[in-house]
Amino acid sequence: MSYTYHAPRSIAELMAVMAEKKDGAMVLAGGTDVMVEIRAGHTPQALVDITKIADLNGIRSDGDTIHIGPTTTFTAIVESPIIREAAFVLAQAAASVGSPQIRNRGTVGGNIVNASPAADSVPALVALDAGLRLLSPAGERTLGIEEFLVGVGQTAILPGEVLVDISFPALAPKTGSAFIKLGRRKALAISRISAAAIIGYDDRELMCTDCRIAVGAVAQSPFRVRTAENIWKNCSLTRNNRDACVQAALQEISVTLGQRASAAYKKQAGPAIIRRAVDAALGQVFGGWEQVL
Repeated sequence: MSYTYHAPRSIAELMAVMAEKKDGAMVLAGGTDVMVEIRAGHTPQALVDITKIADLNGIRSDGDTIHIGPTTTFTAIVESPIIREAAFVLAQAAASVGSPQIRNRGTVGGNIVNASPAADSVPALVALDAGLRLLSPAGERTLGIEEFLVGVGQTAILPGEVLVDISFPALAPKTGSAFIKLGRRKALAISRISAAAIIGYDDRELMCTDCRIAVGAVAQSPFRVRTAENIWKNCSLTRNNRDACVQAALQEISVTLGQRASAAYKKQAGPAIIRRAVDAALGQVFGGWEQVL
C-alpha cells in the first residue's frame, strides 16, 4: 500500500494537511518508531513529517515554566542548560535512551505518543507534572501526561490532533531529582523497571517539602505512587520515613503487577530502584544527607 508524504513548514500548513488527511495521517517526528511500524506493514494513508516546523522544536523557559517542542531530540534535552538546571531528572532519563544514534534522532514527542510502558522519558515527565498541548483543525486542548496515556500503545489523542508543546514547572531551589533505570544490560536496554524521583527539603527544619515518585515498566503506563509520596511529604528527613515511603511504593506497584511472569522479580528489584532514585535526588542538593540522621 502506498502513502502520500507531506512536509509542512508551519503550523498553519500542518493544520491544513491534518484537516484533509486526519483519519489516515501518521505523524513523523524522529521516525525511530514510525519507520519500524511502516516496515512492519502498518502503512498510513499519509505520512506527515513535522520536523521542518521550527515552532515545534527547541527548549525555552517562560518565567517558571519550561516548554519543549515535540520534535526536540533526546540529545538536545541532555545538553540543554535549561533542563540540566531546572529538570535534571529529564536530562538523566533522556541520556538513558538507546544509543547515541537513537538519541540524536529520536524525539521526546515521539516517545510520549508511542505510549510504551517502558519509555524512559515518560516517568520523568510524569514526575514533573508535564502538560501536553494538542492542536487540531477543530481547536486546542491541554491534557496532563497521565491523563493522555491510557494504555499500552494507546493515548487520548484524537484524529487530526498533533502534540505541539510539552510544558512543566521548573523545579524550585533545594529540590533534587534523579532517574534510575534497570535493564537487562548496562546500555541499549529497554527498561525492566524505572523510577523518577523529585525531592525537596527544608534544611533548617530537616523536612521533606516535596516528594514526587513516578515508576515505569510496571503497569500499562508510567504513573505516580501518590500514597507513597504523601508518607514522606511534609515529614522529617529520617531514614525511617524514607523507608516507609519506599515500602508504600512497593505496595502500589504490586497491585499493578498482578500475576505476570516478571512480577516476582520486579517486586524484589522495585524497592531498590526507588530507594536509589530518592537518595540520588536528595543527595543532589543535600550532599551526605543520610549522615545527619
